[in-house]
Amino acid sequence: MGGNGGAAVTVLSSSVREAPAVTTCAQAWPVARRLGVSRIAETTHLDRIGIPVAAAVRPRAELVVVTAGKGHHPHEARAGALMEAVEQAVAERCAATTPLRWASPRAIADEGGVRLGAWCPRPERTVDVDQPLPWITMPCPGQAREITVPAELVLTPCPLAATTGLFGSTTTGLASGTSHAEAVLHGLCEVLERDVTSLMSLRDTSRLVLPDTLPPGPAELYGRIRAAGLGVWLRWLPAYGGHYMACLIDDPDSAHPLYCNGGYGYHPWPEIAAVRALAEAAQSRLTYLQGSRQDLPDHYATYAVMTPRERDDWRTRLLDRYARSAPAAAFPTAPLVSAGVSPQTLLTHLLARVAAAGLGPVGVHSFAPLAEPFHVVRVVVARAEHLTAHTRRFGSRLAAHVREGR
Repeated sequence: MGGNGGAAVTVLSSSVREAPAVTTCAQAWPVARRLGVSRIAETTHLDRIGIPVAAAVRPRAELVVVTAGKGHHPHEARAGALMEAVEQAVAERCAATTPLRWASPRAIADEGGVRLGAWCPRPERTVDVDQPLPWITMPCPGQAREITVPAELVLTPCPLAATTGLFGSTTTGLASGTSHAEAVLHGLCEVLERDVTSLMSLRDTSRLVLPDTLPPGPAELYGRIRAAGLGVWLRWLPAYGGHYMACLIDDPDSAHPLYCNGGYGYHPWPEIAAVRALAEAAQSRLTYLQGSRQDLPDHYATYAVMTPRERDDWRTRLLDRYARSAPAAAFPTAPLVSAGVSPQTLLTHLLARVAAAGLGPVGVHSFAPLAEPFHVVRVVVARAEHLTAHTRRFGSRLAAHVREGR
């Protein structure tokens, strides 16, 4: 995908940015070095697919030592790896110094704030609504209001003093960009992607995308995966004024679940969502081949305790879910918003649609400017679901989604 007629916006294959990926790489490298990144490596050719993947190494990281980036082009992969390292480094440095407000959930609700349950806490945890908890106050984009958010949903890694165990500390919604709007757009798309993924993990209502209807960009990535002798499926669901895509890559030469790799994408433009999902699935596969992430032993341990029959059953259920042909759909022929718009315009569009869907309010915490000229933010959305094996969070919308399928 190219630019938009000379405006100060660049439409990349996997995002809408205010600068080309090559420019972002050039600007990000000295910032990343200052924040502890020691090297950036192209890891694409460790696998036979050939979709660009890069890895940035930050040896003293508290979160993830090796961050990965992907895209249709090598510069997009390098920019993604560097910017993820940058935003995590900034979050780490700010975690212990971010001002906290201690108040009980009842006090927050009495002030007209968002109730604690709207943040989808872990259901097995009990809460004393009169016991003070740590919160962070932040503005709502596009509105003259602020919201108070549980600190555990903002700080990562969350300091022990601010850790409640109600939510778990993750990087979902942690994002960076050349402009504030670009960073917020990226973070909001990530939160919405995780929300839909949570819903689909318990009752999948997505549609299988017919491969012969893919537009050129996603079709080229899809073709690379097929040419590598791998199975690939792409599923689609319209959501919140944008498009959700989920991809699965399967290696028929190995029955081990480690070689079933998924990727997800959400964006107002379906082509960008599809590229994100396809490229992330390839990145996930390559991450296992590379073996450099420190959280991989947890995944290995999960499968190690399974019997061969259990592993076969797990893989069969996953393949059945992604490959089922009904319902199927042609690739969306046009985005739900017009082309040639800026990150701010796309953000305004999504914020309105999110509110109309009953989610929110949306809050944005801006971290200290440690990565200039880049902006680093954390985006949170009330009532957005976040169910993973690690977080185990479960909200009312997820419960209703499951009930609707009975």
